[in-house]
Amino acid sequence: MSKLNLSRRLILVPVLLMLHWPMGLQAAPDEPSQRLLQMLDYVGVDYPPTVENGQVVDPVEYAEMEEFSGEIINLLRKMPEHEGKNILLANAAEVQSGISQRVNGEEISRLTQALKAALISNYNIVVGPKKAPDMAAVQALFESNCASCHGVMGYGDGPLANGMEPPPGNFHDMSRQYTRSIYDLYNTITLGVPETPMLSFAHLSDDQRWALAMMVGQYSVSEEQLARGKLLWQQGVLRTHIKELPNLTGSSYAMAEEWSQIDGNPRQDGSAVLAYLRSKPEELEISDHAALDASIAMLATSLELARKGDRKAAHSAALSAYLDGFELAEPALVVVDRQLKLAIEKEMISFREAAKKGSVAQLEELQERLVVLLNEARQTLNTTSMSKGAAFFGAFIILLREGVEAILVLAAIMAALIKTGRRDAMKYIHIGWISAVILGIVTWWVADNLIQISGAGRELTEGFAALFAAAILVYVGFWLHNASHSQRWKKFVEHKIGNAMEGGTLWVLATVAFLAVYREMFETVLFYQAMWVQVEAGSERSFLLGILAALALLVVISVLIYKVGVKLPIRQFFQINAILLFLLAVVFTGQGIAALQEAGIVSASLLDFPRIEVLGVYPTAQSLGLQLIVLMLGAGLLMYQKKAN
Repeated sequence: MSKLNLSRRLILVPVLLMLHWPMGLQAAPDEPSQRLLQMLDYVGVDYPPTVENGQVVDPVEYAEMEEFSGEIINLLRKMPEHEGKNILLANAAEVQSGISQRVNGEEISRLTQALKAALISNYNIVVGPKKAPDMAAVQALFESNCASCHGVMGYGDGPLANGMEPPPGNFHDMSRQYTRSIYDLYNTITLGVPETPMLSFAHLSDDQRWALAMMVGQYSVSEEQLARGKLLWQQGVLRTHIKELPNLTGSSYAMAEEWSQIDGNPRQDGSAVLAYLRSKPEELEISDHAALDASIAMLATSLELARKGDRKAAHSAALSAYLDGFELAEPALVVVDRQLKLAIEKEMISFREAAKKGSVAQLEELQERLVVLLNEARQTLNTTSMSKGAAFFGAFIILLREGVEAILVLAAIMAALIKTGRRDAMKYIHIGWISAVILGIVTWWVADNLIQISGAGRELTEGFAALFAAAILVYVGFWLHNASHSQRWKKFVEHKIGNAMEGGTLWVLATVAFLAVYREMFETVLFYQAMWVQVEAGSERSFLLGILAALALLVVISVLIYKVGVKLPIRQFFQINAILLFLLAVVFTGQGIAALQEAGIVSASLLDFPRIEVLGVYPTAQSLGLQLIVLMLGAGLLMYQKKAN
């Protein structure tokens, strides 16, 4: 090898040392696979400048590329036998042939990149660390080991660089970083380059070598690119391609741009995302949770739309961030961290209102807080899986919470019918609640197999059903209280009860039964659908037992209400039932308005007021205001009726 060739390799060694591809098998420094990947990377990066329009520009470098292409084939032959080995050898021969024919540099880079990817895939070579490296002391590590040639900031201007020909690599030069991955850098740091001053740095810990590789891999990007990459990553760009650290450390900017183009996005979006992830590898250590990822993505989209001045689209994306994202993870999160769930809900409301107003500065602040909270939720859900206890408790609480309201309505009406001797009219109530249960099951099946019920669709159904039920409950409560008066009761008995509840009234009661049960069924089955995917293997039985336990307790509650009701004097019974139904109307009103607020139909003005979901109390001016009106209406009707009688 000529002195010139040796000299230039002495200098390129430190450059390569920080510039190579995804970590292999964590093997010994002389592992053929690591050497092979290093050689492929070297050829892919250094061949393009040696040939221009089919003419050799640098004869010495070109001769070296010819030598290395032959060495690639030799190293590949040393690899263990594998069914895909012959194809890999054919690809290596294509690289060698291309170099001998002096094809353009882009073609050789493409061939070497493809061969590296195939080699890693065929031999299952590990190309990433087990965890993100500790970057705390990496700058000092770089200065003590690399800065003498590459300079403190990696521009290739270190004190020993003067007079070197060619000069040490400039890590800020994207043209040399474009086809290199973090593993390429790690690999060269680990192995060094034979016959050059670039010795192996295998004496450093594995974490230190990965930290150096990560650091050098960040030099060639701008702050604007990082900011853009962060937003794109939050929107979900490249999430199907980069899921774990090995995907990140084994990817080059060329690969990321190709993936982005395949996904229908601009090529430069891929580079921006990869740049961001190289600066924040810890992003990949939180396991994926689709619902929360979707929420983070839509928040980023909403912010971007707001910056463009499209308030309507920004508000729509903000709604989707909650309805089609966070709400699906809500049932699982409330079991393990209720306060975190409430905090996210509150910030989501504020974000939606800010999006509606087009307040970009406020949106930016809220989005930052929400991303932190959602990542915390994702980490909580992934580190606190739905164990047997959590699966049982979650399934139990959800059904019990939703069922109690329906039971109170049904029990009040059914007890009234029994109390008045109208057992024949019970069939109307049974028709109502059985229809609701059947339709609820059908809804689950349809949502699971035929269509995807949107978040807005869920909330609108729940909201309008709750408000309609509230209106009917006010009517039924008024009717019950009216029947409690002694003169009216006497008349009621004299007509042998039969004429007191005509067919129309009975169908109203059936409608109440249907709405009360279907609304709860609709919400429960969709929550269970979201929770089921969170249940860890082996906990499915506990989940089902939780449902059965809740059903059993609901039966007990129903019996108790019935027993208490039939023992009350008739007048007291009707008065208590009337008041109970008026109060349930207030609860349904709050729940209905809250659902419509989540669907974006009604605005939400937050108040400093306690949140009591089981009572339908939500801290917004709209829900509390309408509840107060319903409460005053009920009280007014009762007082008017008492005065009239």
